[in-house]
Amino acid sequence: MDKMTLSRVSVFTDPARLDELAKRAASGRDILLLKKPEKTMILLMIREPVKGSRFYLGEALAAHCVVEIDGVRGASVQLGDDMGKTLSAAVLDAAHTGNFPGFEAVEAELMELDATRAAEAAGRASDVRSTQVRFHIMEGKEL
Repeated sequence: MDKMTLSRVSVFTDPARLDELAKRAASGRDILLLKKPEKTMILLMIREPVKGSRFYLGEALAAHCVVEIDGVRGASVQLGDDMGKTLSAAVLDAAHTGNFPGFEAVEAELMELDATRAAEAAGRASDVRSTQVRFHIMEGKEL
């Protein structure tokens, strides 16, 4: 599992389930809060589709947290203000980086959650695609 997948799973997973997985991943280890979960604002930068230039769309509320477990740091930034979820994601990040013993089972569950989310998203995309309307334009003809 790469960091992008871990981040995606932490965003879309129920907070209670994420907390349970984080507790299992850090089982028997001391969690040191280097930066307690707190609210912050982040700038949303997007790319303009025609010229490809970047610009700032605005600001968004986010939560940020940094932990250390057995000398391994983990961090998380999540949109919104769910401090518990942000802490759980930071713990999972540290456990992933440190490849702690027993993390394989937690990682397998995270991968399963990601596969379930992907299947649900594909189903929604299929439903939306079926409602797509295609327009045909007759050029050069007076209407």
